[in-house]
Amino acid sequence: MEHEEIAPLMMEALDGELAEDHQRDLEAHLLSCESCAREWQAIQAIHQLFLQAPLLSPAADFTQRTLARLPNRRLRIYVTGSIYGLLLVSGIVPLLVFVWLASQFAPALNQPAFVRGLLQAGGQVAQLGQAVLGACWQGLSTVGELIGQQPAILGWLFLM
Repeated sequence: MEHEEIAPLMMEALDGELAEDHQRDLEAHLLSCESCAREWQAIQAIHQLFLQAPLLSPAADFTQRTLARLPNRRLRIYVTGSIYGLLLVSGIVPLLVFVWLASQFAPALNQPAFVRGLLQAGGQVAQLGQAVLGACWQGLSTVGELIGQQPAILGWLFLM
């Protein structure tokens, strides 16, 4: 028999579940193989130690101490519900404010002068945004040219 086949037989014999024919095969192998016989003796010694060891039982107040350390379920539910309620309100309040403002300014939106004023303001904001983006683009292109001329600056920035 191979050594890999003997290990399961040893475990079954230790549990007392080994069939008669396998018992004979195990005994024959143990007589012929010294390393397996030593392993079998070690397994039996460990098994005997476990059988002779006293059973340990938990302390008398183990259950009460463990339950006392668990988080308070009611408090956790209350806090979670409060957080979800806060998130719900924080999403609904801006929506309600928007609806209220729309209802307040709805008559003004029908006035042609108001619409023209909004369009003019939008055009001015667009021109301002275009000027800011142009300045940013000019600044970035200047920095790019400087780094192209002096690549040591880029290395210095990476080291910082």
